[in-house]
Amino acid sequence: MKKSISIPLKDPVSVNPKILGGAPVIKGTRIPASLVFDLLEKGYTFDIITKEYPSLSEKKLAAFLNLVSKSFDDPPAKTL
Repeated sequence: MKKSISIPLKDPVSVNPKILGGAPVIKGTRIPASLVFDLLEKGYTFDIITKEYPSLSEKKLAAFLNLVSKSFDDPPAKTL
């Protein structure tokens, strides 16, 4: 049976100069957004990532990936 994940879309990424020098992190963690992409690229699953990084829940991971996927729906920026 598949679990249902409710995805909160509000601010899944945080940028704070006092946390990892201002690198974008998954909100409520010190896990850089770039690390999540690296892990996914290497074939890590949600289960493996959340076991290796307990502060990164499936809910936070899903919200982050949902935010990223929504960015592909935005029209490209116009150049001046």
